[in-house]
Amino acid sequence: LVIGIDNYSGEWKPLKNAVNDAKSVAAQLTSNYEFQSIKTLYNEQATRTNILKEYEWLIANVRENDNLLIFYSGHGDYKENLQRGYWVPIDATTGSVSEMISNTDIKDFLGAIKSKHTFLIADACFSGDIFRGKTLTIPYENSFKYYNQIYSKPSRTALTSGGIEPVMDGGKEGHSVFTYYLLKSLSGNQNKFFDASQLFNDIKVAVINNSNQTPGFSPIVNTGDEGGQFIF
Repeated sequence: LVIGIDNYSGEWKPLKNAVNDAKSVAAQLTSNYEFQSIKTLYNEQATRTNILKEYEWLIANVRENDNLLIFYSGHGDYKENLQRGYWVPIDATTGSVSEMISNTDIKDFLGAIKSKHTFLIADACFSGDIFRGKTLTIPYENSFKYYNQIYSKPSRTALTSGGIEPVMDGGKEGHSVFTYYLLKSLSGNQNKFFDASQLFNDIKVAVINNSNQTPGFSPIVNTGDEGGQFIF
């Protein structure tokens, strides 16, 4: 599921790169990786109702051996008094939480989707609020034994463009800094298997050194993660 929103209105300033980022990620996944089904919501399609309907569809249709990737590029918000982060859909025009989708709701959906591995990539402000979980790492080695081990355990992880902080929309070659390096890593990968933690390690330093944000990668707490990894 790939979501990108530029054409915000009201209190939310339009973005320049989010839709291009989302479309480029979708193209990368279809051309270089074995994704059988890609659903997209761009700009006016990405209403609060439509995003929630896609999550409901995933709950109803994703099966236990499926692998699910969700990419979101758009505005994010964080309410200090609620200590909660939010996605901002296209039809939000104010800062009211009634118009947004909370990270708590997203966690509930991710916990209900029956996939073997779910990997959420969020290029949005305050996206790091989704975590609040602890990482269990299996020492990396480029072997079938390693990949079999991490694939056998269910995972619910997120890779975010920043922590609980604003992140840049502008960046490099028509992409945000985060998605530019994400795409560079996915397109340059020559390995037969490439897991989510390797992707994070590949882009982390470049994003930190070329922006004022620190990307994060961690399990999403209380959603069924057992220490596995999503594998491209």
